[in-house]
Amino acid sequence: MATANIITEDLVRVSAPNGTAVSNARKISASGGFTSLYRTEDSTLIFGDCKGSGSSVYSTSADFSGEVPVFRCSCPSRQHPCKHCIAIMIEWLAGKEFTAAQIPEDIARKRSKLEEKASAASNEKKTPKPNKAAAQKKLKKQAEGLELADRFVKDILSRGASSVNRASAEQYAQLAKQLGDYYLPEPQAIMTRIISAAQRLSEHPDDRELERIVSLCVRLSSTVKKSRDYINAKLESGEVLPEDNILYEAMGGVWKLTQLKEIGLFKENARIIQLSFQVIHDDIHKADIDLAYWIDLDTGEISKTENIRPLKAAKYIKAEDSVFGVHRIKELCYYPGGLNRRIRWESAEITEPDYDIYGVILSKSEATVADAVKKAKNELKNTLSDGTAALLVPFDRLVSAGQDRHITLIHGEETIALRSTESYPDTVRVLECVGDMGGGAILGELFYLSDERRFYLCPLSLITENGIIRLV
Repeated sequence: MATANIITEDLVRVSAPNGTAVSNARKISASGGFTSLYRTEDSTLIFGDCKGSGSSVYSTSADFSGEVPVFRCSCPSRQHPCKHCIAIMIEWLAGKEFTAAQIPEDIARKRSKLEEKASAASNEKKTPKPNKAAAQKKLKKQAEGLELADRFVKDILSRGASSVNRASAEQYAQLAKQLGDYYLPEPQAIMTRIISAAQRLSEHPDDRELERIVSLCVRLSSTVKKSRDYINAKLESGEVLPEDNILYEAMGGVWKLTQLKEIGLFKENARIIQLSFQVIHDDIHKADIDLAYWIDLDTGEISKTENIRPLKAAKYIKAEDSVFGVHRIKELCYYPGGLNRRIRWESAEITEPDYDIYGVILSKSEATVADAVKKAKNELKNTLSDGTAALLVPFDRLVSAGQDRHITLIHGEETIALRSTESYPDTVRVLECVGDMGGGAILGELFYLSDERRFYLCPLSLITENGIIRLV
């Protein structure tokens, strides 16, 4: 059973619906908004009265007796938790005095009801029966859509990418739109990228753009082939339900945590810490993506979280943010994938990192630059990969040189050049401002430029024995 002592700055940020709520909560705390502050003897509950507008007084509480914190407030706000609940946690963090008191009767009743519901749910464990007929029907529909994608690739390559004009691009765009009716989001996204690149090529001929189109066509063709084989195998075997395969999500499947647990894609009692965070705009999917890389402090595995916020529904989806504490997670779920698997969890206990944590992180970095490049090569061989591999690469020195002031990572006798990318355009420039760190490791995305026949590292964070320096 947790207590209010689990409150950290990270928990405040993670719990808040948005940054404005945190800002308003700090104002409440700074202005002495609470007229009373109480805690239960075991500190599992903190509660108090907060001044509202006019003569209003709101009863506010934060309950830590369950697996996840429960916030309650009598104010009329539709945000949950509201600014008053965030403010009472800030009061606790500020070290203000909370008088020991009995748990209020109404909260005791609500606690009891929650415990009864949790017990009933645990006993029943109702799992909806999988609908095999619906899954089979969807697979057959997807097989039809793959034929459309296949014809598109063959048509582009036979005509030549440079022959695409505005009229043909519009026709292709309509075809790509049709794939939405066949539950094929990944092939649809690749098609859209090919069309956009082909249109740019027709207006401004460029060898790199042409190479990019060919690469995307290869990726789409491979995706179609693998997806077709996947569908045929499932239909022939009759095992049409989700399995540990990256193609399930690429073909429109949506994983539930219960499904990931059922097929064994979870780890108990995990300890992870966030190494980087960035909001990336995805114009193809018309969405903003909150992308963060995390490291498992026990295994060294670099995983990622992706919070996809479609622009049409952005105001209904809570944006993620940078967090700095160690997350202790009872059940950490993994999505099927390669080197940087996507992770997700229901609840976490967040604690301030100990000073020696950074040494632990450094000990999990790759032994050599060559090892990192080898891992990246193996990852990028998979045509379903996004073209990058995030790894922790050690360094002895970072040397800035050349007319363009590029930075080279040096580790022993090995070197690799650092270069920013479209998703992270400023990280190398930020790194130049950091100065000599005297060794450590860089979390970065390794990527390959075929026209130069070499790998580059896009730096995201710098890790030393003293801490993590985020470059984004």
